[in-house]
Amino acid sequence: DTKIVMEGDFSRVKRIGEGMTAGLIIIKGNVDMHLGAKMSGGRITVSGNVDSWAGREMKGGELIIEGDAAYYLGAGYRGETCGMRGGRITVMGNALDYVGEHMCGGEIIVKGNAGILPGLSNNGGRIIIEGSTSRPGSEMTKGTIIINGTVDEMMPVFKLEGTETVDGVTYRRYTGDVVVNGKGVLYVK
Repeated sequence: DTKIVMEGDFSRVKRIGEGMTAGLIIIKGNVDMHLGAKMSGGRITVSGNVDSWAGREMKGGELIIEGDAAYYLGAGYRGETCGMRGGRITVMGNALDYVGEHMCGGEIIVKGNAGILPGLSNNGGRIIIEGSTSRPGSEMTKGTIIINGTVDEMMPVFKLEGTETVDGVTYRRYTGDVVVNGKGVLYVK
């Protein structure tokens, strides 16, 4: 039942909510790196922007970002083989490069655009990008990536399987990354 409300500029404060297991953190402002890292429960909402590695290696819980997210959203820190494992991250704005790198589970939703290589080395979970991106899913072995905007550049490592309708929307369905014998699914509108 713990609830923490933070108001102000926290753009130089790192690791807020790291290892969080329950409760609610409401942040009215911007936040520095590693927000909600390794959290397994509870909810964090941010009314501003977040810096890199938000939701790093998350196991559960929910992270809601009303602004933009920087690099490595829901990813694993350098040297980790598994990034986000569970839970849900929603970004109302845009995200920079490497969304869900080494992701193993959970769900990431980016309502705006994402930078290059979302789902890089994806090993499970689901990434939904409502806007545009470039080079999604390189080296993915499992998981699902859905792109509702445009893909500026496709990696040549996916096999086009035709079209499929998901939640009433028809997508081009790709599987891959074929170079790593991946069974991941990439849907592009």
